[in-house]
Amino acid sequence: MSGNGFTGAPASPASYVLGRKLDSIPFSAHHLLLIMVLGTVGFVEGYDLALGGSLLVLAKVPLGMTAEQIRWLAIVPTLTAIAGGYTASAISDRISRKAVMQIGVVISTGFTLLIPFAQNGTELIIIRLLTGVGLGFAISAPFPIAAELMPKQHRRTYGAIFQVMLASAFTLLPFVGFLLAGNPDGFRIIALPGGLALGVVPLLVHFGLPESARWYLRRGNPQAAVDTVNQMIARCGNRVAPLTVADLGPDLEGESEALPPWTALFRRGQASRTVVGIVLYGAATTAYFSSAILLPKLWWTRARPLA
Repeated sequence: MSGNGFTGAPASPASYVLGRKLDSIPFSAHHLLLIMVLGTVGFVEGYDLALGGSLLVLAKVPLGMTAEQIRWLAIVPTLTAIAGGYTASAISDRISRKAVMQIGVVISTGFTLLIPFAQNGTELIIIRLLTGVGLGFAISAPFPIAAELMPKQHRRTYGAIFQVMLASAFTLLPFVGFLLAGNPDGFRIIALPGGLALGVVPLLVHFGLPESARWYLRRGNPQAAVDTVNQMIARCGNRVAPLTVADLGPDLEGESEALPPWTALFRRGQASRTVVGIVLYGAATTAYFSSAILLPKLWWTRARPLA
């Protein structure tokens, strides 16, 4: 019997065989480790993203920020995060999603670490603008990575844990901002946890996450793809048979999986899921932006005559 489990059946595409093998691995402590690594990325990136609202309040007086600078600080990081997300999605299948996430984490935490050195509003805006690019790279990568590595019946579990860890950062920041209110160096102190993660999170990603087996396959390296899957099998307790290159099929030289176009998201059978995802994500993003950015900006506008 072949590795894809069917004797005499038409050969499946090699990428499908890889995915089905990863799905067959029973849930284990290693999967939980992967969830925690990705969740840590979500928490840190959520902290760096939501930091903008706290900076609107804590940095306005120490840096002497004007109303125009406050508007830029409120809007520009979110716009660059969106641009970074689209850029990351365009290149992630070429340089790997793990590399994209690494780049994003280094950029976002690195520039967050520079916030304590900002001496005026302009410098802070530039730092946050560049941070947004890194956030777009880092936040767009965890779900596709988990979709490949998690058994399909546990992807919703991962999604729930990741969203809780992401939201916990949004919840923590207002509390920390409350403790630092009135401190002239408060905006510098509140940025330190997100910035100091530069020395921890990239290492977690590098050592804790495997490279994509499908990415290796598209790069014409089936042996590396098989080795990656077998590494996952070993770390999960060797409860399924290992994969071999022969299991991928006889025509690997011609294996070049074409990436689907964006319009595939709206084809029959997928359109309803896409619309539901857009609506839910749009509602959650609107709620986040209103509470984390617009409310602090409104406070700044109302409190300005008293400052």
